[in-house]
Amino acid sequence: MPALSTGSGNDSGLYELLCALPSQLQPHVHSQDDSTFLHNMFGERSLHSLVKIHERLQHYEERSPSPILDSAGFLAADLSEELQGKSASEEISELLNLLAKPHVKSLLSVHDTVAQKSYDPELPPLPDDIDDDEVSVKIIRLVKNKEPLGATIKRDEHTGAILIARIMRGGAADRSGGPMRSQAHP
Repeated sequence: MPALSTGSGNDSGLYELLCALPSQLQPHVHSQDDSTFLHNMFGERSLHSLVKIHERLQHYEERSPSPILDSAGFLAADLSEELQGKSASEEISELLNLLAKPHVKSLLSVHDTVAQKSYDPELPPLPDDIDDDEVSVKIIRLVKNKEPLGATIKRDEHTGAILIARIMRGGAADRSGGPMRSQAHP
C-alpha cells in the first residue's frame, strides 16, 4: 500500500485509519480476491487525496474564517470610478482593464454572495401590467431542490398561458399551501 503523508501529525487520523483498515480486516477476509480488493481499494491514490481534502476542509472549518468585508464588488467599482479621473499611468490602466473583465466581476460577485450568505435566488421584479384579478392569475415562486415539485403544468392552447393542471397530494407544491392549492385543482 502506498504511504502518503498528510503533512501535519494531528490531521492524519482518518488517513491512518484507512492505512490500517486492510490489516485489521484481514482475519475476516476468506478469499485472496477479497484481500486484494481491500488492499487495492484502500491503497487507491484518489481515495487518499479525497481524505486529504476532507481533512484540510475540516481544519479550515474549525478556524471559522470570515470575510473581512462583504462588498468587494462595490469596492472594486468605487476604485475604478476613482481611478478614472487620475492620470493614466500604465499600472492604473492595467488595473482598470482587470477590474472591467467579466471574470473578475463574476469572481467578486460570488465572493460577495458567499460573504453575505445570500444563497437564495434573486427573483426579477414583477411586471407592472399584471392583471390584479387573483382568481385568474397567481404569481408563485419555484425554487429547485432535489425533491420533485409534485405538480403538472400545461399550456392553454387558446391563450398561451401556462396553468397548473394537477398538484400531487403530499408533494412539495401541495405542502407549500396558500391560495395556489385551491386555485390549482381543475
